[in-house]
Amino acid sequence: MTVQDILELPVFDSIWLAAPCDDYASRPVGKPSSLDHEPFSGEYDAFRPNDFVFTSLGFAGADPNLVDDSLIELMNRDVAAIAIKPVIVKSISAKVAEVSAQKHIPVFFYSGRYIESILAEVMDLVEADQAESERTRLIDGILSPSDENAVRTSMFAIAKMTGATVQGFAAKPVSDDNLALHALQSSLAAMLDDYEHRWDDVERTFIGPYRNSLLGLVSFKRPPQSVITIEEADLELCITRVGPIICGIGQEVPLGEGDLTIRQARAALMSAEERGLATLRWSKMGANALRVAAQTDRLFSQTADFNKARLKEYDAAHSTALFETARTFAESYGEVTTTANQLFQHRNTIHYRLKQIKEVLGFKDLTDHELAFFLMLIFA
Repeated sequence: MTVQDILELPVFDSIWLAAPCDDYASRPVGKPSSLDHEPFSGEYDAFRPNDFVFTSLGFAGADPNLVDDSLIELMNRDVAAIAIKPVIVKSISAKVAEVSAQKHIPVFFYSGRYIESILAEVMDLVEADQAESERTRLIDGILSPSDENAVRTSMFAIAKMTGATVQGFAAKPVSDDNLALHALQSSLAAMLDDYEHRWDDVERTFIGPYRNSLLGLVSFKRPPQSVITIEEADLELCITRVGPIICGIGQEVPLGEGDLTIRQARAALMSAEERGLATLRWSKMGANALRVAAQTDRLFSQTADFNKARLKEYDAAHSTALFETARTFAESYGEVTTTANQLFQHRNTIHYRLKQIKEVLGFKDLTDHELAFFLMLIFA
């Protein structure tokens, strides 16, 4: 959670910087605190780095030195930010402004609710953020190499799921901002609640934030009736009715393979976003699904990148176009005529370049068809 997340809470009528301060929005926030003690009283030991401190500075009265000492003492403890309700103090001194600018610790004035109400709402946000962080850690653990029992254990920890199978989807709003993400989460939660009540086979549903998107899970009590189920099509239909959305939907898999449906859903979301689609099922991605699956293997990706880099280096040293020719040849499924038309070159030029590509990559004895198969892999 960051300073910017706090500023976006609907607890302020208005909030503004007391003095210019750069690079503060992404400062991490640990917890909210309130200041109602004079500095150097020993009470300041309670403040920790990354605290977001709220105060009216009422104890300082009209003493500008006490105001300065209090604010600088807080900033020396590397708090995330300070928000002052301007009841008594209406401005900050040049001395405080200078320390604020140097340490990139913002000092705000705000109007709105009582400090106690603000602290309660900020604490709710902190607790939600901590829960999300723990959930993110668990999901990251699922996506790391693990056995089926470990995946089942994590699925229960994340969403209390114990069913036979699970299906995942990843979604984000069309407008990329936190408020839209929270609103979409509420809408999808209501949709999943209705979905769970309409299908007797549904054991449990879940929706929550995960790495700048939302992750949804549906657990079923029984094994899937077919490779692509009726429930999958219905789930997609229900998602589209939520409103403007971008969504990728994974396949229904055994609970112990829940990591696969999450990977599929996130990959389908990325592909849907690139193609301008509202929803995309992994089962509908065709050859693109195989390409994405290949790209997720680190050894495969490193090997592909190595061979592409060899072509790029050769092009840079000899002013050739082997990389572009290789990529177009792969995208044309090894058709020389199609490649020539795409690059506005003669067929003989393409044949010559293919010979050069084989020499650069050390595959002199490959046929053009064998080369096409290899290039289709590395440009997957």
